[in-house]
Amino acid sequence: MQRRRWANGKAWPGLAGLVALAWALLAVPAWAQGAAGVYTVTDIAVNKQAQTGQIAQDQGLAEARQAAFHHLFQRLVPRAYQASEPALTPDILNGLIAAVDVMREQVTATAYQANLSIRFVPDRVRRLLDARRIPFSDRASPPLLILPVYDWAGARQLWEVPNPWHTAWSEEVGTDGLLTTLLPEGKPEEQLQLSADQAVAGDAAALQRVARTYNAGGAVVALGRFAVDPRTAKPVLEVTLTGQGAAPAGPFTRRFTGQPGGRAGMAAEQLTRTAAATMLDELADAWKRENQRQSGPGGNSLLVSVPLTRLGDYATALQRLREVDGVDSVVVSRLTPQQAEFRLGYRFSLEQVRQALAQFGMRLTQEPGGWVLHVNG
Repeated sequence: MQRRRWANGKAWPGLAGLVALAWALLAVPAWAQGAAGVYTVTDIAVNKQAQTGQIAQDQGLAEARQAAFHHLFQRLVPRAYQASEPALTPDILNGLIAAVDVMREQVTATAYQANLSIRFVPDRVRRLLDARRIPFSDRASPPLLILPVYDWAGARQLWEVPNPWHTAWSEEVGTDGLLTTLLPEGKPEEQLQLSADQAVAGDAAALQRVARTYNAGGAVVALGRFAVDPRTAKPVLEVTLTGQGAAPAGPFTRRFTGQPGGRAGMAAEQLTRTAAATMLDELADAWKRENQRQSGPGGNSLLVSVPLTRLGDYATALQRLREVDGVDSVVVSRLTPQQAEFRLGYRFSLEQVRQALAQFGMRLTQEPGGWVLHVNG
């Protein structure tokens, strides 16, 4: 695989910085590290023809940058505001980009083909959207456990697979944009912890037990009721998503209708696939709305102390704080062998910031002496 990078001239950190960074990242859960990837757009395909290969390459790369920003804008901005996408000049757009990774490319006499990954500078994109008063969220979700409950003729299935509703969700879960979703394995102990009726009833304790099994921050019950409308003979799938924990609470309800005639089983397969994809988009949009940053200048700040109880706590705390999407700035105000003090600038609500810190293994508490941040939970 061919790979090269065009970057905006950033120097490599020194050896000591690399070692501290490596240890800090090892201590962060893999899904939390992925939050830094929110501003990276991958798998950009370029296929451009022109008078010469050089012209084709220049035009193809310019179009790829525009396409990457469009994709990033849709990833960050709630659906209601996506019509506000700004038209950027090449100079402004280039100023937002940290690096272009060329995964594969081929230049001929009159054509350019490539597969690219483009990484944007988070602070510059944030400032651009803030300046234009465009609401957005760049907070990656913790894993959310999807529990697809399939209701056909009054019989509810959660763990009985295969069924078309479970199959449809199995094709959609994963990491996409800000949202990370997964399905349970259906182990015998999980089936004892949670029944389909308990899931539909919103049994918070049972849902939390199953979610903790997967280190998930929340659970989403996806109830799909399939039926055939007796008046029109059309297959109908009514879907309701309800969230617990970090998941958007909802409920979010949609009705999907197919064409009359044909096998009910085939109609169910088609409707469930459409519904799962659509409802996952609804869930992602709800996540963005609920974790929306405040546009415009200003913000809040908080002085926190971090107890340094083990070697590497300082480097770990500093690295994690700089990765948390709700934190705009981190300034070290005091440092002793026993304690570090940081001034944090943030734009989410304080509760949202506390949740974001918890996702990185940090616990923020208010104690008699002030706010204390515990690095290891």
